[in-house]
Amino acid sequence: MRKVKNFRVNLRAKEISRLLKGFINTAELAEEIEKSIPEYCYFYCKFIVPSLVYETFSKDVFLFDCSEDVPPKWIAKSVFFVTLGNNLYEEYEKNKEAFGEYTEKIVSAIATGALEESKKFARKLILNEAREENCELSENLSISKDLCESAANNIPINKIGMSVESGKLNPCYSSCGLFYWVPLKKTRK
Repeated sequence: MRKVKNFRVNLRAKEISRLLKGFINTAELAEEIEKSIPEYCYFYCKFIVPSLVYETFSKDVFLFDCSEDVPPKWIAKSVFFVTLGNNLYEEYEKNKEAFGEYTEKIVSAIATGALEESKKFARKLILNEAREENCELSENLSISKDLCESAANNIPINKIGMSVESGKLNPCYSSCGLFYWVPLKKTRK
Protein backbone atom coordinates (compact mmCIF):
# COMPACT_ATOMS: atom_id res chain seq x y z
CA MET A 1 0.00 0.00 0.00
CA ARG A 2 1.29 3.43 -0.91
CA LYS A 3 -0.07 6.65 0.56
CA VAL A 4 0.52 10.24 -0.54
CA LYS A 5 -0.98 13.15 1.39
CA ASN A 6 -1.19 16.87 0.73
CA PHE A 7 0.17 16.86 -2.79
CA ARG A 8 -0.45 19.85 -4.97
CA VAL A 9 -3.00 19.98 -7.78
CA ASN A 10 -3.03 22.67 -10.42
CA LEU A 11 -6.43 24.13 -11.10
CA ARG A 12 -6.56 25.22 -14.72
CA ALA A 13 -8.96 28.11 -15.28
CA LYS A 14 -9.83 26.99 -18.83
CA GLU A 15 -10.70 23.49 -17.61
CA ILE A 16 -12.77 24.86 -14.72
CA SER A 17 -14.56 27.14 -17.18
CA ARG A 18 -15.33 24.19 -19.48
CA LEU A 19 -16.66 22.13 -16.55
CA LEU A 20 -18.72 25.06 -15.27
CA LYS A 21 -20.33 25.52 -18.70
CA GLY A 22 -21.33 21.86 -18.60
CA PHE A 23 -22.77 22.11 -15.09
CA ILE A 24 -24.73 25.26 -15.92
CA ASN A 25 -25.65 23.78 -19.31
CA THR A 26 -24.66 26.78 -21.39
CA ALA A 27 -22.37 27.37 -24.34
CA GLU A 28 -21.02 30.65 -22.96
CA LEU A 29 -20.59 32.05 -19.47
CA ALA A 30 -21.34 35.63 -18.57
CA GLU A 31 -18.24 37.76 -19.05
CA GLU A 32 -17.92 38.65 -15.34
CA ILE A 33 -18.06 34.95 -14.35
CA GLU A 34 -15.53 33.98 -17.03
CA LYS A 35 -13.12 36.70 -15.85
CA SER A 36 -13.62 35.68 -12.19
CA ILE A 37 -12.78 31.98 -12.61
CA PRO A 38 -9.08 32.47 -11.70
CA GLU A 39 -10.28 34.27 -8.52
CA TYR A 40 -12.57 31.33 -7.67
CA CYS A 41 -9.72 28.88 -8.24
CA TYR A 42 -7.35 30.94 -6.09
CA PHE A 43 -9.92 31.24 -3.28
CA TYR A 44 -10.94 27.57 -3.17
CA CYS A 45 -7.54 25.97 -3.88
CA LYS A 46 -6.42 26.56 -0.28
CA PHE A 47 -9.27 24.29 0.89
CA ILE A 48 -8.24 21.39 -1.34
CA VAL A 49 -6.20 18.85 0.62
CA PRO A 50 -5.78 15.88 -1.73
CA SER A 51 -4.74 12.46 -0.50
CA LEU A 52 -4.14 9.25 -2.39
CA VAL A 53 -3.80 5.61 -1.42
CA TYR A 54 -3.18 2.80 -3.88
CA GLU A 55 -2.15 -0.82 -4.04
CA THR A 56 -1.06 -3.08 -6.86
CA PHE A 57 -2.22 -6.68 -6.94
CA SER A 58 -0.95 -9.50 -9.13
CA LYS A 59 -3.30 -11.30 -11.48
CA ASP A 60 -3.64 -14.29 -9.16
CA VAL A 61 -5.03 -12.16 -6.30
CA PHE A 62 -8.81 -11.98 -6.65
CA LEU A 63 -10.28 -8.70 -5.45
CA PHE A 64 -13.41 -8.42 -7.51
CA ASP A 65 -14.59 -9.28 -10.98
CA CYS A 66 -14.39 -6.30 -13.30
CA SER A 67 -15.16 -7.81 -16.69
CA GLU A 68 -15.64 -4.56 -18.61
CA ASP A 69 -12.73 -3.13 -20.63
CA VAL A 70 -10.19 -5.62 -19.28
CA PRO A 71 -7.09 -5.80 -21.51
CA PRO A 72 -6.44 -9.33 -22.78
CA LYS A 73 -2.87 -9.76 -21.50
CA TRP A 74 -2.76 -7.98 -18.18
CA ILE A 75 -0.48 -9.15 -15.36
CA ALA A 76 -1.46 -6.89 -12.44
CA LYS A 77 -3.95 -4.23 -11.44
CA SER A 78 -3.58 -1.12 -9.35
CA VAL A 79 -6.58 0.14 -7.42
CA PHE A 80 -6.49 3.70 -6.12
CA PHE A 81 -8.62 5.95 -3.95
CA VAL A 82 -8.25 9.71 -4.00
CA THR A 83 -9.99 12.38 -1.93
CA LEU A 84 -9.92 16.16 -1.65
CA GLY A 85 -10.84 15.98 2.03
CA ASN A 86 -13.70 17.74 3.80
CA ASN A 87 -12.30 21.29 3.84
CA LEU A 88 -13.68 22.31 0.43
CA TYR A 89 -17.18 21.07 1.21
CA GLU A 90 -17.12 22.64 4.69
CA GLU A 91 -16.07 26.01 3.24
CA TYR A 92 -18.87 25.79 0.69
CA GLU A 93 -21.38 24.96 3.45
CA LYS A 94 -20.26 28.00 5.51
CA ASN A 95 -21.06 30.43 2.73
CA LYS A 96 -23.18 28.97 -0.04
CA GLU A 97 -23.56 32.35 -1.75
CA ALA A 98 -19.88 33.39 -1.71
CA PHE A 99 -19.84 33.87 -5.48
CA GLY A 100 -23.48 34.41 -6.23
CA GLU A 101 -26.07 32.06 -7.59
CA TYR A 102 -23.50 29.77 -9.23
CA THR A 103 -21.40 29.08 -6.13
CA GLU A 104 -22.49 25.43 -5.92
CA LYS A 105 -21.70 24.85 -9.60
CA ILE A 106 -18.36 26.65 -9.27
CA VAL A 107 -17.35 24.50 -6.29
CA SER A 108 -18.47 21.36 -8.14
CA ALA A 109 -16.41 22.35 -11.20
CA ILE A 110 -13.36 23.06 -9.04
CA ALA A 111 -13.77 19.75 -7.16
CA THR A 112 -14.19 17.83 -10.42
CA GLY A 113 -11.10 19.51 -11.90
CA ALA A 114 -9.06 18.83 -8.76
CA LEU A 115 -10.16 15.18 -8.70
CA GLU A 116 -9.16 14.77 -12.36
CA GLU A 117 -5.73 16.28 -11.63
CA SER A 118 -5.40 13.95 -8.62
CA LYS A 119 -6.22 10.94 -10.82
CA LYS A 120 -3.53 12.07 -13.28
CA PHE A 121 -1.08 12.22 -10.40
CA ALA A 122 -2.06 8.70 -9.34
CA ARG A 123 -1.54 7.49 -12.91
CA LYS A 124 1.90 9.11 -13.02
CA LEU A 125 3.00 7.39 -9.81
CA ILE A 126 1.64 4.00 -10.82
CA LEU A 127 3.06 4.33 -14.35
CA ASN A 128 6.55 4.89 -12.92
CA GLU A 129 6.23 1.63 -10.99
CA ALA A 130 4.83 -0.20 -14.03
CA ARG A 131 7.71 0.95 -16.23
CA GLU A 132 10.16 -0.55 -13.76
CA GLU A 133 8.45 -3.88 -14.46
CA ASN A 134 8.51 -3.25 -18.22
CA CYS A 135 4.75 -2.63 -18.37
CA GLU A 136 2.37 0.05 -19.52
CA LEU A 137 -0.98 1.02 -18.02
CA SER A 138 -4.50 0.73 -19.38
CA GLU A 139 -6.75 3.74 -19.29
CA ASN A 140 -8.24 4.59 -15.91
CA LEU A 141 -11.32 2.45 -15.40
CA SER A 142 -13.96 3.72 -13.01
CA ILE A 143 -15.07 1.23 -10.41
CA SER A 144 -18.78 0.80 -9.77
CA LYS A 145 -20.13 1.57 -6.30
CA ASP A 146 -20.45 -2.06 -5.23
CA LEU A 147 -16.92 -2.87 -6.44
CA CYS A 148 -15.63 0.24 -4.67
CA GLU A 149 -16.82 -1.18 -1.39
CA SER A 150 -15.11 -4.50 -2.13
CA ALA A 151 -11.85 -2.75 -3.06
CA ALA A 152 -12.02 -0.65 0.10
CA ASN A 153 -11.98 -3.86 2.14
CA ASN A 154 -8.52 -4.62 0.71
CA ILE A 155 -7.01 -1.13 0.86
CA PRO A 156 -6.84 0.88 4.10
CA ILE A 157 -8.63 3.99 2.84
CA ASN A 158 -9.16 5.16 6.41
CA LYS A 159 -5.49 6.23 6.37
CA ILE A 160 -6.49 9.12 4.10
CA GLY A 161 -9.72 9.87 5.94
CA MET A 162 -12.02 8.04 3.53
CA SER A 163 -14.80 5.54 4.09
CA VAL A 164 -17.45 3.77 2.05
CA GLU A 165 -20.98 3.83 3.41
CA SER A 166 -23.84 2.23 1.46
CA GLY A 167 -21.70 2.23 -1.66
CA LYS A 168 -20.99 5.96 -1.35
CA LEU A 169 -17.50 7.37 -0.87
CA ASN A 170 -16.95 9.84 1.98
CA PRO A 171 -15.87 12.66 1.93
CA CYS A 172 -18.09 13.67 -0.97
CA TYR A 173 -15.23 14.85 -3.20
CA SER A 174 -13.61 11.42 -3.55
CA SER A 175 -13.08 8.89 -6.30
CA CYS A 176 -11.65 5.47 -6.97
CA GLY A 177 -10.29 3.83 -10.07
CA LEU A 178 -8.31 0.99 -11.54
CA PHE A 179 -5.37 0.59 -13.90
CA TYR A 180 -4.35 -2.70 -15.49
CA TRP A 181 -0.67 -3.41 -16.06
CA VAL A 182 0.04 -4.75 -19.55
CA PRO A 183 3.52 -6.02 -20.51
CA LEU A 184 5.26 -3.98 -23.19
CA LYS A 185 5.73 -5.76 -26.48
CA LYS A 186 9.25 -6.96 -27.00
CA THR A 187 10.98 -5.38 -29.96
CA ARG A 188 13.40 -7.27 -32.13
CA LYS A 189 16.84 -5.85 -32.71
